[in-house]
Amino acid sequence: MGSTLAGLMSILLILSALWSINIGEATDSAPMIVFGDSLVDQGNNNYLFSIARCDYLPYGVDYPGGATGRFCNGRIISDFLSQLMGTEPILPWLSPQMNGDRLLRGANFGSAGCGIADDTGSMFIGRLTIPRQLEMFGQYQNALRQLIGQSAAAELIRTAIYNVNVGGNDWINNYVVSTSRTPASDYTNFLISIYAQHLKNLYRMGARKIVVTNIGPIGCAPSMLNRFNPPDGQCVDTLQQYAMNFNGALKLLLDQLRGELPGSLFVYSNGFDMMMDFIKNPKAYGFEVVNQGCCGQGKYKGYLTCTRLSSYCGDRTKYLFWDAFHPTETTNMLIAKRVFYGPTSDIMPLNVQQLIHSNIS
Repeated sequence: MGSTLAGLMSILLILSALWSINIGEATDSAPMIVFGDSLVDQGNNNYLFSIARCDYLPYGVDYPGGATGRFCNGRIISDFLSQLMGTEPILPWLSPQMNGDRLLRGANFGSAGCGIADDTGSMFIGRLTIPRQLEMFGQYQNALRQLIGQSAAAELIRTAIYNVNVGGNDWINNYVVSTSRTPASDYTNFLISIYAQHLKNLYRMGARKIVVTNIGPIGCAPSMLNRFNPPDGQCVDTLQQYAMNFNGALKLLLDQLRGELPGSLFVYSNGFDMMMDFIKNPKAYGFEVVNQGCCGQGKYKGYLTCTRLSSYCGDRTKYLFWDAFHPTETTNMLIAKRVFYGPTSDIMPLNVQQLIHSNIS
């Protein structure tokens, strides 16, 4: 009788929390758990001794809470996905507010500067490597068990939507700046072999619905335009080829894992092509500037990053990039909608809305 009552109480606690955070269509709601780099960091690096931090204005100039540690002028993709799912934004795992019912929304373990390889981003001093993020995911699971019990926690972990977005730093802040003569194809194979282990470890920890985003068009980032100074501000072809070759190998890896790991739903999110669509067809999306940052300094606003003293544009909605590396809030909103509702050219074999409703064994 006691165990039955405890089980019922756990279920009621989950339902109560979901009702309290619902601000949209409950049918599309799911907990969300995020891993990756600065594209998804919602503020974890604020709590680290790290150079890779942005807890100052003008970062967050358009975010209701100001500078929160998001590498953007406003909201990032995970914020918009939460909105589309009808829930409040998830919190960074290191936030002191990450407790109680807030755990039921999911958690964000993303950390600026990290890469697929552990040594990527070492110049930033503090960052959470992917193995460290997975270790913290284990801590999150323990906290869930204490809150709602073993069975309910396992169900939440099993049905949650997972987002993994990492890899750009391995090229921009590792391979490109290295003096190594390692062929790019060998480096791709090296990264893919490590990535495979990360994703398998995530699966072993209970994740099933896993969205993996490929790396974007790194050759079009203002930082790379500033560094390589291509003619007429066009994307750097060599870097673009690195990204496309890596992405092809990543897609093959996810196909392999989907067949190898029972009950897994690995989804390939094609951020590269989405960004290239914006770059090639800017007017269709309301963009006027696609080859320089809104905030920064130097050519293409691509030197270093946006600082407290940097000038920034007045109308951020017209810019694809916020700073030398990261998209604006407008870009993030467009990507989130395509990831949530999009066709297989954007995300395959399922979009996030379909993934939420997919049955898993």
